[in-house]
Amino acid sequence: MFILDRTQVTKKRMNKISQSQHSRLQSGSRDGSTLPEQDRQITYPMVFYPALLQSFLQQQQLTYPPYPKPQYPPSVWDFPVKTKWVKLLGGMGLFILAFVAVVKGLSLSAIALGLFSWGGVMWCLWQFSRWWGRKQKQHRQQYQAQYEAQLKQWQRANKVRDRYLDNRELHQRNQIEQRQQKLRELLKDKVEPPIGESDAAKGVSETMFLEVLKTVFPDAKFGGKFPIPGSRLCYSIDLALVDPKTGLSIDIEIDEPYEGKTKQPHHCLDNDKDRNRNRFFNQRNWVVVRLAEEQVVRNPQGCIRYLGEIVANITQDESLLTKVNNWTSLTPIKAWTRAEAQQMAVWKVRERYIDETGVYRQYETQK
Repeated sequence: MFILDRTQVTKKRMNKISQSQHSRLQSGSRDGSTLPEQDRQITYPMVFYPALLQSFLQQQQLTYPPYPKPQYPPSVWDFPVKTKWVKLLGGMGLFILAFVAVVKGLSLSAIALGLFSWGGVMWCLWQFSRWWGRKQKQHRQQYQAQYEAQLKQWQRANKVRDRYLDNRELHQRNQIEQRQQKLRELLKDKVEPPIGESDAAKGVSETMFLEVLKTVFPDAKFGGKFPIPGSRLCYSIDLALVDPKTGLSIDIEIDEPYEGKTKQPHHCLDNDKDRNRNRFFNQRNWVVVRLAEEQVVRNPQGCIRYLGEIVANITQDESLLTKVNNWTSLTPIKAWTRAEAQQMAVWKVRERYIDETGVYRQYETQK
């Protein structure tokens, strides 16, 4: 099947963290003293795909196979050895021999010996040229059939490709519909819904970001709560984005380095809390996207563009990207350890970027 080449687009849109980074974030506990240097380079935004979707994406990669024209296989036997070259060389040899005989006044016996020797050389060259010609013929017969078969296959492929290109939009639309149908069937009854609305307090950054998010994703909303097995507690989703066409469900988390009142470190690399939470939602077939709070308040449109690229990559529906393509991309922000979060609290990093962007002032004005 000939389909639109989106592989390069996919590489840009998909998981902004590498697979190795993904596995490290999902791995076991670490404390600040033992955190590997490579883990200290992890940055926001982060995205975590459930195994079900990872398998789907690998199976549904859209490619546009190239069909270069086959080339005749090169060989040393292609080098031409022509008999006229032998004749030319023979004539030149005789001329040189006659010239030397006249100038040096060679005897008849010397001239006869020279002619006999040169004749032997020419005979050997003649036989070599004939042998080379036979080898060339054998080589061409051996590879000609294979080359002609490849050439016919290339010609047939080009005809199919041309027919596809003549109806490209129709084919692409059909492929997108088929992909979305497969995704819808794959996720049906496999994404665990919340048991109710979340009781967690709504942060100002979450409230403001949701308003901007709804301009592109009208169905976005505050997330619900999910019971934790073996516990009376529940996990709460900051913001939930569910694609109505496919059922694709995304848990959007806004991570701040420390809590506003207590200044306690939060969402630290050397803490298992977020890793366990990511695993919990992935097991329930939710995609987990983590954005740094600073990214959300400084560049909410970039965050929405990032989310749009994730949805478009999975569903291949790029219609929503027309709204966000011109928006500035996100600048990566380094994730933090507990010690770094404590230092950020001392420096009042969070208060500074919130004040610079005027999030609280906007919120109070709207209230």
